[in-house]
Amino acid sequence: MKCKNCNVEVSSYLKECPLCHEKLNINTTKDNPYNYEIENFSKRVNTIYFSKIILKILIFSSLIILLINYLVNKRISWSLYVLSSSIYLSSFYTFIIYTNKKIAFIINNICLELLLFTISYLTHNISWFLYLVGPIILILTLFIYINVYLTKYNNVLRNFSILLTYLSISLVILNILIKLYKINTIQITWSLYTTIILLPICIICFILSFNKKIENEIEKRFFI
Repeated sequence: MKCKNCNVEVSSYLKECPLCHEKLNINTTKDNPYNYEIENFSKRVNTIYFSKIILKILIFSSLIILLINYLVNKRISWSLYVLSSSIYLSSFYTFIIYTNKKIAFIINNICLELLLFTISYLTHNISWFLYLVGPIILILTLFIYINVYLTKYNNVLRNFSILLTYLSISLVILNILIKLYKINTIQITWSLYTTIILLPICIICFILSFNKKIENEIEKRFFI
């Protein structure tokens, strides 16, 4: 097949000329079907290939910076900021490379934790990471995973009760960690009141979840 504009030989499944970008008249008959799967596959391959190139550039540049840091200062110090930032930036490309988005999400969160830990370590103030930021990221990550897992089960009240229970437990943990960070002692204060309010709601929702009529009525009322 030839392009009418530049007379270049092109593949029969292409929609436009790769040289002049002229639209091609595709004959989608049985003898010459347009293969959309090949086009989509080629686009994905190109994206993955491009992502891998960027990853290699980031890794190579980080290693060069580490080497410069060591040669200038005779030790590795400020270059760790660059390295951890590059690793975190690279983790976003795992969403393109890996078809399993769960693995990509885990890698991304681990890289984020690593970046924040590096910042806290280099600034000689690791406590804010250990007691606040690190646990909060972990709690939010687990919340997302539990939420995704519960979507497999079409029981609104039971899912709601499980998420609410997790929220109340998380608040107690955060309360303890904040007190440890501030006054270095374990104390449960404000989270106790929220737990007293939330837990009865969790129990009621969990019990009602076994009643199919109530479950169906809630789904109708809230368009779930």
